[in-house]
Amino acid sequence: MALQILPPDPIQTSETFLDLQLVMVITGLAIGVFAVLKITKLLSKIKIDKSAKKPSYTS
Repeated sequence: MALQILPPDPIQTSETFLDLQLVMVITGLAIGVFAVLKITKLLSKIKIDKSAKKPSYTS
């Protein structure tokens, strides 16, 4: 009745977990860059009329 201790099965979960994290980080960065580019394009379309009369508070 001797107990046999088997070596652990080769587990690839840590490697696939790191691969999944890398994919998620790259995807998040891509989405962030895309959002920033869209926002800058939207803000560049806004025209500010600098020739409008500014209120003068001097007497």
